Amino acid sequence: MHRGRVLGELWGARRVPGLAGRKLVVCTDGDADRVVVAVDTLDARAGQEALVAFGSGARNVLAAGPDNRALCCDAAVALLLDGGTEGEG
Repeated sequence: MHRGRVLGELWGARRVPGLAGRKLVVCTDGDADRVVVAVDTLDARAGQEALVAFGSGARNVLAAGPDNRALCCDAAVALLLDGGTEGEG
């Protein structure tokens, strides 16, 4: 998982059938230089910090279990972070 920031929602004219009804967001991937498209099941808003899961971890966010290999998902928002702890540590 990588810590990132949600930049906004992505709109598409067509989607893969397995992603129908799912929200897509654009997020930074740790570095502000790299952005990724992730499936969002937590209703993230632009500007929120999040943990983004990749690969099999992203599929497990959408559907846990061994039968999720057919899901077309490489990145998913796994956790929304509270901004109140920034700068501590």
